[in-house]
Amino acid sequence: MTRVQATQAILPEDEYSRLLGVESRVFGAWVVAFVERGDDFLKLPDGVGRLAESAHSLETFLDDHGARQNRTFVTFGELVASIRGLASVQSRLLQLSTRLSRYATADGVGELPDLLDAGVLTLRECLSALCSRLLEESRNLGMEEWEPAEAASSDPPVRPRQLSRNLGVDETVDERQHIVEIGGRFALVIEASRSLNLAVLREPDELAEYVAQHASEDRCRWYESAVHNIQSMYDTYVSGTAIEEAHPWLVTLRGHASIAFHLLEMSTALVHFYERHENDLRHEAAREIISTLVPKQAILSLAVNTCLRQAYLFVDSCSDQVQLLLETFVSQREDEFVLPDGVTLHARPLALIVQIARHYGTPMEIGMEGESCSAASLMGLIMLAGRFPDVRRLTARGDARALEDLGALFRAGLGEAGQPLPSELGYLKLGG
Repeated sequence: MTRVQATQAILPEDEYSRLLGVESRVFGAWVVAFVERGDDFLKLPDGVGRLAESAHSLETFLDDHGARQNRTFVTFGELVASIRGLASVQSRLLQLSTRLSRYATADGVGELPDLLDAGVLTLRECLSALCSRLLEESRNLGMEEWEPAEAASSDPPVRPRQLSRNLGVDETVDERQHIVEIGGRFALVIEASRSLNLAVLREPDELAEYVAQHASEDRCRWYESAVHNIQSMYDTYVSGTAIEEAHPWLVTLRGHASIAFHLLEMSTALVHFYERHENDLRHEAAREIISTLVPKQAILSLAVNTCLRQAYLFVDSCSDQVQLLLETFVSQREDEFVLPDGVTLHARPLALIVQIARHYGTPMEIGMEGESCSAASLMGLIMLAGRFPDVRRLTARGDARALEDLGALFRAGLGEAGQPLPSELGYLKLGG
């Protein structure tokens, strides 16, 4: 008995089995319905979503009582967690399949519908195996047999009517600035996504190493959050406005962002599932059971070759629209700058250039001797300056506002001459 347990009341396992039998009835009903109805279950309105939702509630009950730290109940708990994770992804796959026709896109949706259908079949097989094994485990624990859930009507849900968008119609809002910020954020996501190296499909034996190097859960979650922010900003500041009506091609940005966001949600969840069962699941017997029921390669392929790659393709295919947005709504120009005497381009002044580029959120490029890189990338600027250590002249192309601030920074000696920066650069943070 551990020191912590010595101060807690210990719940007898037979008593907990009875409590678990009662608490699991709703979840168990959806498990039985999934096993018995097969493909028909997937046609129910949010049937898989209800399976995931009830699994989440039961998972909380299991964790509250330490079931996954108990030899008797750990396998049951891990099966419930696995069903919850994969059912959540399955629900999103089905939702995206039904919503695709609503999203405006530049060139259609390509092979995505077929890939989503294949993903649904893959997860159906995994969930069927998990649910069947869970039923066996519940019998091993002496729990009462579950009755299948009563299915609701399989008629498709009616899309709700919308109220008129009239909030703030009499207010003066700088919608153009918000659109510029959306374009800048989209451009940064496009640039970042190209580092994923997803122009081609990954072979099965490459997937594990690829995830470790390029697509960890944390990195997938960053892309998911970045794209979600773009979608949210569009809905808040652009959707339904006069500017959107005057420039109908803007809605394709929203369509691509929405599709990419849903795909990134799924890739994050699938990579989480893989990483957890690969690295964090401490009970070896439970790990072996899950790995037997859910093929690792199938999960990785769905995460990388379907969800993450298609998200990349939908983001990258917006580059022309993003460029058009910036050309339409941003005053751009190219200027040349001369380094003040005694000033060199080391990390500190380059960091100030990066701050200016990121402050306006629009793409800006710095050029030296015919080569260029993004002004928002400190590492890129350091590498560029390192290749041309004697350069005294450089060019910058981008948002005219950012170039005005860049000119003020150069006139102030890039913060290296000991003189204070002008007030218009008050947002800059000088490093040590």
